[in-house]
Amino acid sequence: MARSRLRGRALRELSSTALVATLIISSVSTPPANASVSAGELVIPGSAWAPPDAVNRAPVGGPPPQGAPRQEVNPQAQRHDAEVARDWCGNSDYGTKRDYPLERFPISDRSELLVNTANGNVVITARDLTIKGTGQDLSLSHVFNSTESFDRSAAFDEKWRLTTGADVHLDLSFSNGVVLRGPSGYCVMFDKNGDGSFRPAPGLDARLRRLDNGGYEVTWYNTNERWTFNAEGWLLSQADRNGNTNSLRYFGNGDLASITDSQGRVTTFRYDDGGRLTAIVDPTGTVAASYAYQDGRLASYTDRAGDRTTLEWDTGTGNLLALTDPSRGRYEFMSTEYGRITELATPGPNGPARTRFDYDSQDTYDVDKTIRTDANGHQTIYEYDRQGRQMKATDALGHSRSQTWTANSDIAVTTDGLNNSTTYRYDELNNLISTQLPTGATTSVGYTDAAHPHLPTTVTDPQGNRLSREYDDAGNLTKIHSDGLDVDLWVHTYHQPHGTLASRKNGNGHTTRFEYDERGNLTAEIPPAPMGATRYTYDSLSRITSVTDGRGVRIDYAYDKLDRVVAISHDGRVLQTMDYDGIGNLTERAVPGVTTTFRWTKTAAASQPTRVERRDGTSTEVVTYGYDPVGNLTTLADGGGTTRYTYDKAYRLTALADPFGQTTTFAYDDTDRRTRTTFPGAGTQHNGYDNSGRRTSLRVTNTAGTELFAATYSYTRGDGSDSDQIQSTTIAGVTTNYTYDSLRRVTRAGSVTFGYDNANNMTNRAGTTFTINPANQFTQVGDQVNEFDGAGNLVGSQNPISSFTYSATNQMLEGYLNGTRIFDATYDTVDQTQRRRITETHNGVTTQHVFQQTALGLTQVIDNGYRTSYTRDPDGTLITEKAADGTRYNLITDHQGSVLALLDSGGNLAATYRYDTYGAVHTNGSAAEDNHLRWLGQYQLRGGLHLLGHRYYNPSFGRFTQPDPTKQEPNPYTYANNDPINNSDPTGAAVNSCLQSNLGAISVAGGSMISMVTFVTAVTTVSTLGVGLAIGGFGVAIVGAVANTPPQEACG
Repeated sequence: MARSRLRGRALRELSSTALVATLIISSVSTPPANASVSAGELVIPGSAWAPPDAVNRAPVGGPPPQGAPRQEVNPQAQRHDAEVARDWCGNSDYGTKRDYPLERFPISDRSELLVNTANGNVVITARDLTIKGTGQDLSLSHVFNSTESFDRSAAFDEKWRLTTGADVHLDLSFSNGVVLRGPSGYCVMFDKNGDGSFRPAPGLDARLRRLDNGGYEVTWYNTNERWTFNAEGWLLSQADRNGNTNSLRYFGNGDLASITDSQGRVTTFRYDDGGRLTAIVDPTGTVAASYAYQDGRLASYTDRAGDRTTLEWDTGTGNLLALTDPSRGRYEFMSTEYGRITELATPGPNGPARTRFDYDSQDTYDVDKTIRTDANGHQTIYEYDRQGRQMKATDALGHSRSQTWTANSDIAVTTDGLNNSTTYRYDELNNLISTQLPTGATTSVGYTDAAHPHLPTTVTDPQGNRLSREYDDAGNLTKIHSDGLDVDLWVHTYHQPHGTLASRKNGNGHTTRFEYDERGNLTAEIPPAPMGATRYTYDSLSRITSVTDGRGVRIDYAYDKLDRVVAISHDGRVLQTMDYDGIGNLTERAVPGVTTTFRWTKTAAASQPTRVERRDGTSTEVVTYGYDPVGNLTTLADGGGTTRYTYDKAYRLTALADPFGQTTTFAYDDTDRRTRTTFPGAGTQHNGYDNSGRRTSLRVTNTAGTELFAATYSYTRGDGSDSDQIQSTTIAGVTTNYTYDSLRRVTRAGSVTFGYDNANNMTNRAGTTFTINPANQFTQVGDQVNEFDGAGNLVGSQNPISSFTYSATNQMLEGYLNGTRIFDATYDTVDQTQRRRITETHNGVTTQHVFQQTALGLTQVIDNGYRTSYTRDPDGTLITEKAADGTRYNLITDHQGSVLALLDSGGNLAATYRYDTYGAVHTNGSAAEDNHLRWLGQYQLRGGLHLLGHRYYNPSFGRFTQPDPTKQEPNPYTYANNDPINNSDPTGAAVNSCLQSNLGAISVAGGSMISMVTFVTAVTTVSTLGVGLAIGGFGVAIVGAVANTPPQEACG
């Protein structure tokens, strides 16, 4: 499954960061006046938009008209019965559903194109409006289905539909069941039981029931969201588990008239004389989207910023011929008479990139196999069962992976290219109850709450450690209990009537409280003292306009009409500005004194950067990127020179030609795991894996085959059973055994022991005690007494005497030790991800580090004027280095990206690096100081701090020096959930924990708004190209739903 994550990965990462910023921070405050602007100061861009304070709260329209919503005509039959309905639904495969095999082609940050490779249906989704609500947002899109065939939808022409209103309805005309037409156009059948109840629709994870008033309700299992329909099938409302509701009203002819969102604001809809939708008007009276028609067909649509997408049609067949996005990217479609795609041309770096789809049957309802030929001419073969679910994928090298399905369209078994299978089991209600790895480790989930039969009440890991969960009547999470420790880890209470999180008490009994305005917007988060409260203000569309942290420092945010962050300000001074193109790509980012510009190209994978230019008034730096038509990175040129990348037909990297004159080659097994990295003239790194895909060995040999270095990793417990945590390692001949407690925290590593409290704070490390205050701050470590500010930043200590200062956006700026300045830093963004310069003094020696980031991570470091250059593969893994004195090294890395050794060009071990459990580095070898990209492949300062993305990490404490910016971690300072052996957090913002992936974000469940809002303090950069991002190409992938489990390779 690893190859599926390579396609367009850099832009997904970059775009997702921008999207997080816009969704989390949401819109613009009234821009502060800019009376006089001196040289070097920034102004809020003209694209900033402040919505009017007054909003429409007067809905128009009323109940839907008598009679059923407009029904699509089944072209295959004229009679309406359950058999026909099931056949129609089973074969239409319109829209998107979790079991559909969909290939994704992003168009913009608001639109994407998907191809159902089983039937050739093209789905285009375009987001028109999103308004943050209480409990649930109001999100409106329009969706295209190329193979859909009916007279016209309720809102548009025959192939476009709105994701709400009459286009989402129940068809009650069948005698033995009810058909639901979903927002994207999908069709599912709820068969009727003899007693009048309904059986679940396969693949939907929802139930249908008849209400006492004659209407119907669809309830979604995982969220308890409820969609209500009247007795004739009209959609009336959508409510979350707490009853926060978006309510619909209609005109007398059945057109959607207005939607009242969960905060009482009204969005309205306009139509032409033919009943076609012409505009969506948001609650402030601003046109959020408009639509134009030609010859009865949708010809263009325009977003709130005035950016237009145009459409071209074949007037004979009614098929879509072309779509041109707001940045003039052109997508062309060659289709059969009935709309099945045969060739798709997407914008490419050197002209159109053409992807062809060949089907083994001309009947769209009877496809067993599809051959996809990509823009490079490489073929992938997809095979399907009779329901159109993908069963197998074979890449251009003949390597296959497969999967089987349950009757409910859940994944049952996945099998990799080496015939290793992961098994998923479900109960009679189709809840996932266990996942078993090929090596035997099994995670199980229990469902014992009769009132909420689809909400997990227990999760048990392969070692038998169990966490229990409890819920209130609405299904909000109220408690997480550790059975092993017999302690409540989290206890939640909720405000009514909105069901918003009121308080959260941790395992130590300390409580964080949350306050809201009357509409349900979070206004304050009040943690235990001495941390200060964080406070929020909003505009009329519930977009955050300011955040005031626990120090009392207020940051203001400005956004464009599409909710993209365009400025960040403090005390009337603009700290950062951002500009975007018409499809949401960041084109310019500026902080006082530094401007960075971005150019982009389209590939089949995504929009990807081609040129990033940094200017600071005295110098200009440029990084350029090249790609093949499907999005594989082919060149990267930075201050160290040009690196070239070569791939095989399955898009696995086979060669990396660095700027230093060396070409490193790579080999893989049949399931795409890298088995060999060969450094010419020096030697080879050999990687071994177990059947679950976890790396279990690493060997380094010279060209003569002599072993120079070795490491092994074992997941086998003392009783011989398989675990999902490493039980022992042997690295360079030194064996370390590990033990863990019932919360999966490492308690012993060799002879070193660790202790923790019930709130996940480390309390003892190798005999050194930690004193923890109610805010989870480590106020004393041994004899060192620490001090924190109201925002949670470490600001000083006694024994030794130190002090640190921070910017308004919580960047560490200066540090002093015993009165001597030991640290100062500048940044290219308002967060800490883009460190530009750090000057540190360690043991009396002052070093100035200048960093150059790329989309793959840090690649250039200039220390006191001397440059060290690195190359990375498209995943960001370090490969080679050219030191400041010109010496070349090959980097030996482990499964977490940590550098274990340097292999010189003559095949000698020039240095080795040994890490203790929490990342303290012990070096050996004369060349060890030539490299400071070490633990996790990230930079380590001479003073010991690791630069981990959003935060600084102190391995001596085993903790971050600042709280988690996302507020998603169980503890704001803890590193990797206190299991650095199996988990890592190279970005300082997210732990790749297997348990947390399976269980969910346990610290904020039931109060998701908290995590969404508070990350604003970290994602104020709309980030950049750097800090471990990766670029890759397109590869074969099994498409479909793997139920609630992370890929195992991401967990160790």
